[in-house]
Amino acid sequence: MARKTFRKIITSPEIIEKINSKNKKLINQFLRKKNAQCSDVTIVNYQSDLNIYFCYNYLYNDNKFFIDTKKIELAEFFDYGLLDLKWSGNRYSRMRSLMSSFSDFIEDYLDEDYPEFKNLTKKAVPKVPKTPVRKKTVLLPEKVYELRDALLEQNKLQQATYLMLLAASGARISESIIIGVDLIDESHTAFGDLFLETTDDIKTKGHGKKGTMMSRYIIKDVFLPLFKLWLPERVRIMKEKNKDHNSMFIKSNGEPVKVSTVNSWIRQWEKILDMDLYAHCFRHFIVSDLTRKGCSSDFIVAVMKWKSADMYNIYNDIEDKDRNWKEISKLKGIFGQEKGDEISIDN
Repeated sequence: MARKTFRKIITSPEIIEKINSKNKKLINQFLRKKNAQCSDVTIVNYQSDLNIYFCYNYLYNDNKFFIDTKKIELAEFFDYGLLDLKWSGNRYSRMRSLMSSFSDFIEDYLDEDYPEFKNLTKKAVPKVPKTPVRKKTVLLPEKVYELRDALLEQNKLQQATYLMLLAASGARISESIIIGVDLIDESHTAFGDLFLETTDDIKTKGHGKKGTMMSRYIIKDVFLPLFKLWLPERVRIMKEKNKDHNSMFIKSNGEPVKVSTVNSWIRQWEKILDMDLYAHCFRHFIVSDLTRKGCSSDFIVAVMKWKSADMYNIYNDIEDKDRNWKEISKLKGIFGQEKGDEISIDN
């Protein structure tokens, strides 16, 4: 059951081909500069978003050279994004950030050619709150283990193992599929032997071309039992398909799984649970479950290797009133016992 999101497409290969050649030159110069600083995925996203703007510019703004764009024309594009393309606050903010960065690039590096150009984005395009456009899925522990048991009943041991890796680590798909069998050592633990720590760093999301290299923590008792069951089956398949690599999760032909493989698994999981699922909801799950179990935000930030508590506030789905506060046990039985005048009611 995929989460439904409105989608209107205004780009096409034919329109992209017709983009003003001078605008194409600006785009290519900007992307070449960013390519030295950003990941390949980020560059692809930049290209896609710039195509949206310049296809709109072709359709509704006479294919105008970006240098000559007026504030009202830029503002109208963002209004179009909100009203016609149904952008969420996050989507709007991402495009606003890109167009500002694109304008800054022109100001900083092409000022000799365009000395009068100014970044109009900050003045012409107001910020909007980052509100979600899709309903968030909140996973409870019983649902995760219901799914695990259903997968095991269907003889989908590999998928059950992968599910437990997501639930025990909160890793993104791109991170989880590069955690190889060689990175798991039962004796390489952290936080009082409760967590496994990968024996080497993996590439995670971060600034720069190579992202951020760091190890990952995995809740030992959640992941390890199924991992041990899966290993012999993996060895059998690898030998049968004459493959030799360290990827933990494999396709039927023995090749390492890809993001598309995982997405197809998640579509199957949605049908089992009859609810919307996406890989990122397991990141919410581990943070919320640790909170539910009484862990402090400082501890969870350390486990997830975040730089600040800002990320904790994003991924924790437990409301304060539902948390397992240690203060509650101290307060039970206290109220109403303080010394004072006795309450009496005269009839």
